[in-house]
Amino acid sequence: MRRFLCLLTFFFLCLTASAQDLSQLNQGQADTLEAGMLVLGGWAIINILFSSFKLTKATRSRKYFYQMNVYWNIVNLLIASFALYTILSKDSATLSLSDSLYLHGWYKKLLYLSVGLDAGFIMLGAYLKEHSRWSAKAEQMQGWGQSVLLQGLFLLLLDLVLVILLETYTNDFFQLVGKV
Repeated sequence: MRRFLCLLTFFFLCLTASAQDLSQLNQGQADTLEAGMLVLGGWAIINILFSSFKLTKATRSRKYFYQMNVYWNIVNLLIASFALYTILSKDSATLSLSDSLYLHGWYKKLLYLSVGLDAGFIMLGAYLKEHSRWSAKAEQMQGWGQSVLLQGLFLLLLDLVLVILLETYTNDFFQLVGKV
């Protein structure tokens, strides 16, 4: 009977330690994503305010550059707001291991997709700038191309940093699978 109680106590302590580790991993991942979305939201707000101010005085291609910055960052602000709401509304302490693994994989897939889209945005910006050479709307194409290129580069940098940070959690999540 004594062995059984010792074994049961050991098993309970292992489960409690795993739950604490899982909760900490989930919280760390949520904090990383939250910080990323705060950076994106801050970038969007700064861009909207600065570009709106500069738009009132800009002419030629700079006018279109600031115009596209405002449009682009309204979308960025909506994305950051929705993502923050989603991240903050989940209680990471209550997630099971399978739910945690699913969310971790989903976040990584979403970020890898976003990296691909960012590369597409960079190519689109380069295309618009090149298209401005022979277009009847040369100033518009040049301004929009510069803006899309800038925004794509920023988003690529942000998404790559988030992917790298999330990849550091992958090993820890799978080590918990081995403990179960």
